[in-house]
Amino acid sequence: MCGIFGQIGNSPADEKCGLELYHRGPDDGGLKYFSLSQASVWVSLQHRRLSIIDLSSAGHQPMCNEDESVWITFNGEIYNFQELRTQLAAAGHHFRSHTDTEVIVHGYEEWGNEVVRKLRGMFAFALWDHRNRRMLLATDHMGKKPLFYSHIGSKFVFASEIKAILKAGVPAELDPVALHDYLTYLYFPYPSTAYKHIRKMAPGSAMEITVAPDGELCRREWKYWDAAETAGSPLHMSDDDMIDRARELMEESVKLRMISDVPLGLFLSGGLDSSAITAFASRNSAERVKTFTIGFENSKFYDELPVANLVAQKFRTEHHILQADEACADYMTTVVRHFDEPFGNPTAILEHIITKQMRKHVTVAISGDGGDELFGGYVRYAGAALARKYRRLPQFITKGLVARLSSFMHDATDGRHGFRRVREFAQSAWQAEEDMYIDWVGYFSESEKRDLYAPGFAASVGGRDSGDFLRQFFRRGAKLDPTSRLGYVDAASFLCCNCLEYADRMSMANSLEVRAPFTDYKLFEFAMQVPQRMKVHYMTTKWITRQAMRDILPREVLTKKKMGFNPPLPQWINGELKPVIREFLSPAAIERRGIFRPDAVQALIRDHQENRRDNALKIWALLMIEVWQRMYFDKQSEESVLESALGGTNRKPSVTVGHVEKPKAEVICIR
Repeated sequence: MCGIFGQIGNSPADEKCGLELYHRGPDDGGLKYFSLSQASVWVSLQHRRLSIIDLSSAGHQPMCNEDESVWITFNGEIYNFQELRTQLAAAGHHFRSHTDTEVIVHGYEEWGNEVVRKLRGMFAFALWDHRNRRMLLATDHMGKKPLFYSHIGSKFVFASEIKAILKAGVPAELDPVALHDYLTYLYFPYPSTAYKHIRKMAPGSAMEITVAPDGELCRREWKYWDAAETAGSPLHMSDDDMIDRARELMEESVKLRMISDVPLGLFLSGGLDSSAITAFASRNSAERVKTFTIGFENSKFYDELPVANLVAQKFRTEHHILQADEACADYMTTVVRHFDEPFGNPTAILEHIITKQMRKHVTVAISGDGGDELFGGYVRYAGAALARKYRRLPQFITKGLVARLSSFMHDATDGRHGFRRVREFAQSAWQAEEDMYIDWVGYFSESEKRDLYAPGFAASVGGRDSGDFLRQFFRRGAKLDPTSRLGYVDAASFLCCNCLEYADRMSMANSLEVRAPFTDYKLFEFAMQVPQRMKVHYMTTKWITRQAMRDILPREVLTKKKMGFNPPLPQWINGELKPVIREFLSPAAIERRGIFRPDAVQALIRDHQENRRDNALKIWALLMIEVWQRMYFDKQSEESVLESALGGTNRKPSVTVGHVEKPKAEVICIR
């Protein structure tokens, strides 16, 4: 788990660019320059290392093959590297380290670009083939590891985080269409980012940059894996055999991710997925596993500590309970600093707090991300199954009477979502499934956004429909059964753009590696073949997982209601965030930006305060935009952004980076 940076251009990259990623790899750093003299082109590779496998200096990056013709800067973990190493050694390749990184280098020598199809893990890497003047970049199957890039003319830059690309001189210019999409999803759908000239690689994708003799850069991109295309026909197995196979694959995925040369721990929320991981990890570890749970002393709606404690006791883990009693809203600036763009899911703050505390005990953590997409775990999957029956009713009832009556339902603004879910179901369930689903998972609708925009900004967005991002996945997954298709859509969007994004950014902010067994692509391919009756069974979600774990986990875990990893946002909105909202979303502040209409923003806030609509997440999303603009366009420091609104000083503890080691540059020339 590391930070990578590189550049192809007419001059060497500044070593300070890679140092922007110091937090991702504080253990070691390296920089390599390559000069293509005839074409007047410089290639730069830089690396920041968080040592996990082979802690010796043999794991130093950038890393090369024997004759130094192939070099790599790599972020991630390859879980089948020992198997691949055996194959490559038998083919005559010689290894100088025990790292998984070196397997990719020799794998490229043996298989070329096809090496990416053989890797089982989480990864983002750039590999420079010096002899052929070619660079290969790739991201893992499920999008666990991020890779951003910018290609302007004869300059190509890539990095694990946007900040390093901005440091390389790429202009920070707002992309209005991307911001339009952000307001729907509260994240930026790939390939877009908040910046016009910076893009993000899609999961399961690869890119090749070739330097022509005259220095021109030729770019080619392709998808090497897509779950909807690789999924086979529905399984012809008995229910018991499917349950057994699901259990075997889940345990195998956990076991693979326990390989580490540094201390390892588990997120234990008390939910089904994290409890299953705890069970599998405990019986595959010679030592007591470490587990970590976060709690809120004053929260009415999020308290999984009792069930988490029950699981910890059953499997005799070394259990740690972390209390989130800090002024959590102060961490808005931390989230923006590590995303370099607005991010609308406040769960990122919880992730930052828990990973910061876990890092005091372990260097690697295992999470339950991906379990809901695998086997139908979200409540909306059961809602979609119900909607398929609801649509059989006459539309004058579903589209007319029920939808109109539901519009009079007021939301609870204290964190309970029952009324909102009933209203959203009644107003959307009569539509075609993909349109219904876009309504359900979206936040600002297309009409709400148009009403919100200032005239000039509305013109810059044009006729963009943000729902098109999800519609492409509905089309690709058309051959899957309805519940599997929803899991595929969520994995390609919500999981990789939201859950895996904040897991990566917040954990790496604290130099902690997070592994997610349920994002294993082989497990996901199996899940796409499991029939929907095994996922949502008489409105019971994740039925196959519950059956697989019925003799292993406590009954309380198997029967408890899904809670989700959510912060007490209503308490923040109605409490400590009030002065921030008053200042950051004031009519004067909104008018100064020229994006939204001040009266529309005030109406949004007023509806929430007067309990007409639960607009907490929408308000948070707008706050994050303003925080981002103050930091990245007004150039305010992280410490000063919230000072005036919070009473003079930012209460969040200062961030200490420590000594920054400058990598030693080496140059290889081609004349």
